[in-house]
Amino acid sequence: MTARKTKGFGDMDLDGIGRTVDAAVKPERVPGKTGRPKENPHAQDKKLTIRVPEDVHKRLKLAGVIQGKPMVEVAVDALIDYLAKCEAQP
Repeated sequence: MTARKTKGFGDMDLDGIGRTVDAAVKPERVPGKTGRPKENPHAQDKKLTIRVPEDVHKRLKLAGVIQGKPMVEVAVDALIDYLAKCEAQP
C-alpha cells in the first residue's frame, strides 16, 4: 500500500502566485453599462426636484415598471394630465 503524498504549506507551487495575488487585489472589471444613460423625451427640460412620501414613491416606481417607462416620464405625464384638467375647469 502506498501512502498518498499531499502538498503541505511549504510544498506549495509558487509559480503563479503573483497573478493570483494581483487578481485578488485588483479583480478585472466586468463590462457593464458605460457611457451616457438612455435619453428620455424630457432630458432637455427644466429640472424640478420634489420630495414625495415613501408610499407615493413606491407607487410611482411600480407604475413605471408596469408601463415600461422611467419614473420621470410617468411623473411628467401625470403632471401634464393634471395641469390639462386644471386648465379645463372654469
